Amino acid sequence: MLLTQLFVTLFQLPVVISAVRESRPNVVIIVADDLGWNDVSFHGSQQIPTPNIDRLADDGIILNNYYVTPLCTPSRATLLTGRYAIRYGLQHSVIVAGQRSALPLTERILPQYLNELNYTSHAVGKWHLGFFHKDYTPTYRGFQSFLGYYNGKNDYFDHHNQEGEQGWDGLDWHWDYKGNLTDVPEAFGQYTTHIISNRTSHLIKEHDYSRGPLFLYVGYQAVHSANSGDPIQAPTDTVYQFPHIWNLQRRKFAAAMTELDRGVGQIRAALEQAGQLDNTFLLFTTDNGGPPNGFNDNWANNWPLRAGKAYFYEGGIRATGFVHFPAKFGPRRGQVSRDLIHISDWLPTILELAGSSPARLTKIDGKSMYGTLGGMTESPRKEFLVNLDPKTGAAGVRRDNFKLLRHPNDIYNEDYNEWFQAPGEYPFTNATVRPDTTPAQIQCDPVPYGLDLECHSALWDDSICLYDVENDPCELYNLVDNELYSDIVVDLLQRVKAYEKQQVPIIFPPVDPQASPLLHNFVWRPWTDSNVIPST
Repeated sequence: MLLTQLFVTLFQLPVVISAVRESRPNVVIIVADDLGWNDVSFHGSQQIPTPNIDRLADDGIILNNYYVTPLCTPSRATLLTGRYAIRYGLQHSVIVAGQRSALPLTERILPQYLNELNYTSHAVGKWHLGFFHKDYTPTYRGFQSFLGYYNGKNDYFDHHNQEGEQGWDGLDWHWDYKGNLTDVPEAFGQYTTHIISNRTSHLIKEHDYSRGPLFLYVGYQAVHSANSGDPIQAPTDTVYQFPHIWNLQRRKFAAAMTELDRGVGQIRAALEQAGQLDNTFLLFTTDNGGPPNGFNDNWANNWPLRAGKAYFYEGGIRATGFVHFPAKFGPRRGQVSRDLIHISDWLPTILELAGSSPARLTKIDGKSMYGTLGGMTESPRKEFLVNLDPKTGAAGVRRDNFKLLRHPNDIYNEDYNEWFQAPGEYPFTNATVRPDTTPAQIQCDPVPYGLDLECHSALWDDSICLYDVENDPCELYNLVDNELYSDIVVDLLQRVKAYEKQQVPIIFPPVDPQASPLLHNFVWRPWTDSNVIPST
């Protein structure tokens, strides 16, 4: 009898293992770079049609109350760790090329968790989490392979990155596999968006799903600017498709956005051809708001939201995003979610989808949205930290409807802290761009004439703003000096102080002269023997 039971158990074991594997979805995270709220037609853009992105968004759940951080490096770090940037020192700015700065090795990231669950993990495109020592590069942090660039941007065609005051110029395109780091000069002339889309599609088609699920982290350069001499780049034929946009840089931006949209469509087609579209959790997100009207050499648009990249206003942090996962979230297909979600929430959400318990993640800031996205529970998130910057004093926190900002205009100059409409005509209508439109647009009152943008409070004698962003997402009405809201101001200021006590010192060392590509065959690559991040 015991032998019979043992035989039956052993016979059934492969079936059980197979069922577990099938129950774990593939995970594809697509990160668009510097994408503005008004740069996709599912948010109502009548200037740039994005049919492929819209198709996935309309077939999934559009996230209209979803937040990221104001800048690239902290957003990517928060996404992969589930922890605020104040926990590991990346809250001040982005990692500058040549800095001995990186996401500390003490931080576990998403592929390291997923690999323990039998996933195969690959990264494509932008990294921007440090590379001064090889230990900080993607294939030393859980990814089996990496094709892309280490810094924050490069030329879309020759893949060289030029940096700031030093005038350094070097190739920044790499093929890393299982810890072997190599440079790829052969990519010269190939458009970055096409390379990323092709590599991602190849990984989807070639993966052996019988051996376990796939995790892809896809960091598009689009629609970030390139080097300052030719900041916005796209194939000429695509640029010619937008004659209605009189501003040349915005016209090029529209073309770059179109190439990104086609790339997303290519990824969707690859998943469908592989028979994996329904069983893939696909997250599309921007890393931060778009830089408008020439800021950061770019022409993204966040209308009707205020400001953009680097700012703590909604245009800098309310993110364009959606999830697509028919196998689990099919009943919510086509819905626009108003659930409060933060970029730190994706790590515990994905791990729960993969069969791991988020309860064992005791030191993260993220909250699993598995039940929320499935329509079973309300969002467990009631508050999030916008960011703290101890160098400028800027701080922001949102709880429930209200967002408090302190010194929000001290990050950059005030030229970009207002509202910007996209230059050019709007020849498309919602009916022609999106026949099956969803209510994902934000509607606001007209901007009042003579509105005070200083964010100064007479009642609190400080540079403080308070906005009801649930009812005033365009941040037109500063409530800070209305005594009816004094208790809320006090409460949120206390939350800022609590976060300030928790933050660690920033990592922002000076640029290391030894990093110069001139010393490394005109290539950006790891340059130190020590993996110790210097104190600053």
